[in-house]
Amino acid sequence: MNLILFFYFGSILGSFFQSLNSRIASQDSLTESQLNVRSLRSNCDKCGHQLSVIDLIPILSFLYLKGRCRFCDKKIEVQNLTAEIIFGFVFLFLTFNSFNTLDLTFNILFFSFIFAIALYDFEYFLVPKIYLLFLLLVSCVFVVMHGYLINVIFASVITGIIFVMKLILDHIKKEETFGLGDVFVIFCLGLFFHPFSFSLILFLSSILGLLIFALRYILLNKEKKVPFATIMAIGALGISPLS
Repeated sequence: MNLILFFYFGSILGSFFQSLNSRIASQDSLTESQLNVRSLRSNCDKCGHQLSVIDLIPILSFLYLKGRCRFCDKKIEVQNLTAEIIFGFVFLFLTFNSFNTLDLTFNILFFSFIFAIALYDFEYFLVPKIYLLFLLLVSCVFVVMHGYLINVIFASVITGIIFVMKLILDHIKKEETFGLGDVFVIFCLGLFFHPFSFSLILFLSSILGLLIFALRYILLNKEKKVPFATIMAIGALGISPLS
């Protein structure tokens, strides 16, 4: 029963972040003047009709409505269902790999924001600053409460090296090779994970990123952006049992 509740709680957060991602992408409801009760209500992406509770139950609403809006009968984006399922399974995974309540709380907070970043980066190849801010806050509080000074030192050194590499590559290619948001995500990972686990995440993510880039280059016969933050989020989840 507890596992079902954790899965569904994750699905609710997945639905929330996917909706928020759409608003961030369209720059809707982000300014102080727009942050009111009415603007925060969910609407159909196609017809703009305000949605009720029956339309907003994660997974179940999508299945009950057969993937279509009740009001305009247009198809609901499958990304909504995907985000709900992904977050549900992420939360299930975390329950099996957390040793106590405090550990579980930090894992939920950290992975909620890094997977919110992952969803956005996968679709738009950008890392939202608002998510980065909360991810950095969670990482800093985690380090302070546990006294992991080695994490701070190692994360700072590695992130500094990567940032210098970015500047050099940007200068050589005369264009941005990878985003500054990715650099900040790397720093947060360094704060949250022990040096060995952090190094493993970066190594595996880099290999996977290069493979994806090569496949896209070969199949599409042109360069294609790689959602590196998404890859790092998946790598972090996979490595988390080792930390």
